[in-house]
Amino acid sequence: MTDLSTTLHELDEHLTTAIAADPLQALRDLATVQRDVDSHQRKAVRAAAPRHSWTEIGEALGVSKQAAHQKFADELKREIKAEAKTFKTAMKKLELREAADAKDKLDAAIDEFKQAAGRRRQADRGR
Repeated sequence: MTDLSTTLHELDEHLTTAIAADPLQALRDLATVQRDVDSHQRKAVRAAAPRHSWTEIGEALGVSKQAAHQKFADELKREIKAEAKTFKTAMKKLELREAADAKDKLDAAIDEFKQAAGRRRQADRGR
């Protein structure tokens, strides 16, 4: 067994035992695991988005490109906008030299998002 399959097997055994012993605690445990998995999934989608199309991301998740886009695109946009707002706020507080560095980071983040969106659209049109 691979490390992941071993871990999944152990988790399955733990949850099966937990459900039998205390279903409410098992639900709490499942909710904790689900939040952790969801968090990792969002991070993986954000890492994949600049280099892969929504079709590829959907395939990796076992869903359609539309389902993947609907689930993650708006949240990614909100995260990037929040980061941009943070950068803009920091720029107001920094000295001129430091503000220029923050602006470069903001511009790079915006360029990254625009390039990723263009590559995704181009890849999706090619399929």
